[in-house]
Amino acid sequence: MTMQPLLTLLERIGDAVPDAWVVVDPRGRVVEMNRPFHALFSRAVARKLRESACCEHLKLSTCDGGQCLARRCLADGRALRLDEIEARIEGEATPRRFIVSAVPLSVSDDAPAEGALIVLRDVSDQAGVQRKYQEMLTEETQEKERLRGELQRKTRELMETHQTLNQAQQALMAFKKGLVG
Repeated sequence: MTMQPLLTLLERIGDAVPDAWVVVDPRGRVVEMNRPFHALFSRAVARKLRESACCEHLKLSTCDGGQCLARRCLADGRALRLDEIEARIEGEATPRRFIVSAVPLSVSDDAPAEGALIVLRDVSDQAGVQRKYQEMLTEETQEKERLRGELQRKTRELMETHQTLNQAQQALMAFKKGLVG
């Protein structure tokens, strides 16, 4: 069986899918991709994508140590989804974060999978916002604790000053009674 009917279907619906997707064969070679996937890369790299190894230009953190997502998906024969996976794109210094889904592709339920569809949603910006929000919460919590400590220290000083004032007033009253007495 050939995967061509599936690729034709993906080409027809591909423009309607805003996320980047790529189809790889069982050897992990890029067979098909959509424009958003192509756009992840510089022009020089994008020209080399077709027939390259899927992890040659886009290295997912799950690919380290032989845990290729496409191969795992094909071996398990089921869809996989991983959230906020770090990925290094060739030519970019800063890694990005993706929600990655992989689905085995076959022309029928009883046929072996002829490849895998990998869908990538770039959540780098959202992850960055979430990280900054978490940092702000941590800073706010630390500032709140610092202010609480400062308030306790000032309250203690005020209580000590009040106690000293009371003692001075009592001493003054005793001195007045001794004078008037």
